[in-house]
Amino acid sequence: MAKTILGMIAILSLASVLAAQDASPSRVLMHRSQLPANLVTARETQPTLTVPAETEADVELLSGLHTRVTSVDDPIVARVLRPVLVDGRVALPPGSLLDGRVTRVHPASRLHRPGELAFRFEQITLPNGESEPVYAVLTALDDPLRSRMRVDAEGHIKGGRGFSWKSITGGLAAWGSLATVKFAVASTSAAAAFLPATGGGLVGFELLWPRGNDVHVPPETHARIRLNYPVTVRVVW
Repeated sequence: MAKTILGMIAILSLASVLAAQDASPSRVLMHRSQLPANLVTARETQPTLTVPAETEADVELLSGLHTRVTSVDDPIVARVLRPVLVDGRVALPPGSLLDGRVTRVHPASRLHRPGELAFRFEQITLPNGESEPVYAVLTALDDPLRSRMRVDAEGHIKGGRGFSWKSITGGLAAWGSLATVKFAVASTSAAAAFLPATGGGLVGFELLWPRGNDVHVPPETHARIRLNYPVTVRVVW
């Protein structure tokens, strides 16, 4: 009799447990947009700032560039040096990293044709790890480099044309060497004079029509960039 009573108690207990499980609501997956406002993550409630287009920033180029070594699509990295403010608040803090790539490379060539190089930045990573797409180009290099290179309106760096008084002197030497060749041919010692005169003419050619200057931007060069489009960032500082 006692065993029968214990068995009935066990059956009733099991039945009550099963009924409680059936009554509990099942979990339903919901899209983030369907979540209640009080469940929105803290990240989404952080204030944002929009840096307008045409904003300029001072940066330090961490990658070295040279028209004889650099290739199109090579990566380039820069670091923001000074804070970029929007309405008196810091939008882009110092230390933010800019990642980009080289878009144009033309080594210097003869006839004083200078080298040309261009790049653009396509992403900025803030100190908190937040990344945003950007479109930024170069507007200026620091003063020591500006004397040998220039930056045009499109952000292209161009080397100097290599023109100097030395090239003028070399050109005169070249013409003088050619005159010496003519005189030597007219004399009996033409063969002896031809080789040195020709050598002088080649040297004069090198000086009269030298290569232009290549573009060389060493690492840690300070520069200035411009945002071509606005960028919105979350402010956590």
